[in-house]
Amino acid sequence: MKTRNIIGFAIAALAGAIQPATAQQPGAVHLTAVVQAPSQKLGTVELVGADGDNYQYKQKGTDTILAQPVSACKVFYIMTPADLASALTDYRSGELADARKALAACRTKYIAFGNLPGNPATAAAMAELNCIVRQMDWGAINGVTSAFPGATKLTGADKLRYQAAKVMAGMKDDASALTALKAEVEDLIKTKAKSMDSETYAWLRYALGRVYASKVPAAELQGEITPEHRADASKAVDNYCQSVVGVHGNLWPMQEDALIRSLHILAAMPGVPEHVAKAGKVLSGSAWNGLPADYRDAVAMAHMMKNVYDMAGKDPLIDKLADAFYNTAKDRAAADADQAEQPAEGQPAEEQPAK
Repeated sequence: MKTRNIIGFAIAALAGAIQPATAQQPGAVHLTAVVQAPSQKLGTVELVGADGDNYQYKQKGTDTILAQPVSACKVFYIMTPADLASALTDYRSGELADARKALAACRTKYIAFGNLPGNPATAAAMAELNCIVRQMDWGAINGVTSAFPGATKLTGADKLRYQAAKVMAGMKDDASALTALKAEVEDLIKTKAKSMDSETYAWLRYALGRVYASKVPAAELQGEITPEHRADASKAVDNYCQSVVGVHGNLWPMQEDALIRSLHILAAMPGVPEHVAKAGKVLSGSAWNGLPADYRDAVAMAHMMKNVYDMAGKDPLIDKLADAFYNTAKDRAAADADQAEQPAEGQPAEEQPAK
């Protein structure tokens, strides 16, 4: 039996179907792949590594390690290992902190397979990068992109997300740094927006929101924005809102931050702070319609944050403005009835009968 294995290996090697590989290392990480190579029927093989574009696998029934180019295969699919499947479950469930730790471990564990298509190291690294950006941990991005398995082989939306993440690494709470980031972000949007997925687009829109907000002096954001800076403030809100829309209803930390920043900008728009200070009960239709549009937008946004995104208690401004939203038929009827009972300006209130 041993002689036939050696002869079979020699014939296949001479035919160019397989090549001898380095000796198997004790304790090496193995994966299972479904493969159909020219000289093999569709079946599973035990992967032990990769050498360039060749996959290395263990010959069945022996300890011999063979290598074959992936390009020669009609079918090549690496099955997801259990630890990566568990990490991805946490990732898809929004458990970003737990997922990130597990994904980092998988990225390192399976890095020997990083050149192979559909390998778990690259899949783990991409999901890990998503967690980092969603959490806005800008300082951790370069640690992943600089050691990203298979980065040169990324294509399509994955390649664009990788590029966008590298740009997001430049995010800082510094106006000059954000201004320097503006050209890169706008270039990616202008040239690649149609090819990127919606969450990558959302990242870039969040970055632009920060860029435009940084042009408004902090004192104005905390008090009242001057007409001179109103355009930049409006652009910030527009980009933040596009970031929220881009993740289709998910509320990652980035989008939560975008909503809170937008709310504070709207509440500081020219002519709005005085109304924010008096915010309380729902006003009548005529009174509501007479308020500044930015104030009404702020109240509507707070109402959405509290009742759609369950953000009550996340920021005092949400709780202050949310219940002043002129929305439901019941609220309108109550406010209009209350307004109707008030005496017209300059007219005395109707005397009430003595009790």
